[in-house]
Amino acid sequence: MKDKVLNVFLGFLAGIVVTILGMELYLLLFTNFELFGDFEFIKSIGILGRVTALGSLLNLFLFTFFINRKLDLLARGCILAVIILTIVTQLV
Repeated sequence: MKDKVLNVFLGFLAGIVVTILGMELYLLLFTNFELFGDFEFIKSIGILGRVTALGSLLNLFLFTFFINRKLDLLARGCILAVIILTIVTQLV
């Protein structure tokens, strides 16, 4: 039981980290913004949801990696991270 929770939590953390990296990568490659430096501005002009969605695309590769390696609990955590990020983005 403890291993299951730990694996889901590790997948969740991996999903959050990959999403943040994807958001930063998108902003650096296609805009003049930085995620941490311009966060309030990105939020105020209303593109935070779009940037989060584009950053979450990297989770597809992480999820596929976990599924191909038969790491189903880590894949569940990755999906949980996307769900939580979607809810938090809608609330912010």
